[in-house]
Amino acid sequence: MHYWSETVGASVFLDRDKIGQVEDSVIDPVNKAVEGFLLERKSTEIRYRFLPFTQIKEIKRDSIRLNSKSGIIVLAKDFKKSKILIRELMKKPIIDEKGEWIGRVVDVAFDENNGILREIIISGSVVDDLWLGRKKMPVLDRVEFSRELIQIDRDTKEKIIPLQKGLKKLLNMDSSK
Repeated sequence: MHYWSETVGASVFLDRDKIGQVEDSVIDPVNKAVEGFLLERKSTEIRYRFLPFTQIKEIKRDSIRLNSKSGIIVLAKDFKKSKILIRELMKKPIIDEKGEWIGRVVDVAFDENNGILREIIISGSVVDDLWLGRKKMPVLDRVEFSRELIQIDRDTKEKIIPLQKGLKKLLNMDSSK
């Protein structure tokens, strides 16, 4: 699994030549998958360059290797109408089907082989994050994305688990004596 926070800023290479850096990831909200990556614009470019996920040979924490440069395209103006940038999801609320607030998005994990979204890292609040740690939620069938929020069903809500990285765990406050 690979995280968006590790991908943003990664250098993109074709063999040993640096093509650019990843500025954001484009997801298809219907298929719940990373469709590709936006490369940073150079000073003379008006539109973003888009790197389709199918052109990727290898993804590492700080770099992406390409199969060929021919797949990189310049985006049309209306490209983003049916797509969502992962950056747009950051800090957006996650609510359940009853409208109850679950938390906010702080990171997204995807499968580096096919781009399918696997989990979302959730923050409750600064205090909750420090004391209890963040939580992770699997991206199941009933997880719905929009630019404003993410809505989940009861089954997904039940599968949210803590990452066990808070001060409470560190200080071993869970054990009863």
